[in-house]
Amino acid sequence: MNQLSRTAVVTGGASGIGEECARQLRADGWNVVVWDRSAGQGGDVAVDITDYAAVAAAAGQLDGVDLLVNAAGIAGDRGPTAEKKPAEWDAVLAVNLSGTFYCMHALYPQLKARRGVVVNIASVAGMVMAKGRAHYAVSKAGVATLTRSMALEWADDGIRVIAVAPGYVRTPMIQRSIEAGELDEQALAAMHPMNRMASTEEIAGAIIALSKPPFLFMTGAVVNIDGGYTLGK
Repeated sequence: MNQLSRTAVVTGGASGIGEECARQLRADGWNVVVWDRSAGQGGDVAVDITDYAAVAAAAGQLDGVDLLVNAAGIAGDRGPTAEKKPAEWDAVLAVNLSGTFYCMHALYPQLKARRGVVVNIASVAGMVMAKGRAHYAVSKAGVATLTRSMALEWADDGIRVIAVAPGYVRTPMIQRSIEAGELDEQALAAMHPMNRMASTEEIAGAIIALSKPPFLFMTGAVVNIDGGYTLGK
């Protein structure tokens, strides 16, 4: 395949990990289409991934897709789960889990035609529990299970499905919370044996690396990129 003919769809590509994925892919010669609620620049398309009709319509505007990076996600509010309103639970699951599935489902025919790759964003939060984060943990554990399920179903179609599970990443959202005093930077760093958070460049670089050689025999894997977070201390 001609390098310039490669097309990637990156959800949540207006900020954070998704934005960095889009930047690195464009630098590598890819045609990148960003789907994001707040998109509006260049090849960005405003898409609410919790609305399947909107996702399907956006997919219908594309001629073919080689790579789907499902980076869109929300953390939801922290606090006792018993005190959360059902709408808070629904919102996190709608974006993180249903939205990931909707994008995979809508782009399946194009991914199949090009024997493409899907990389989903799971999280260590789906493996190591924290109080007040049940909605986020369940959504990310669901992404990991969805990844393995679809890798099995789509292997015959030549589609590889992978997930990465980061620890804490210094995204603009995390940085704003640190500056507002909602999160403690040193405490976040200390959760990782490497004693720091990841950069968006590191996570995006791993996502892109896993999408191409020498990882062509990898599918269904959920790869921890967490500075040792899940190892314990």
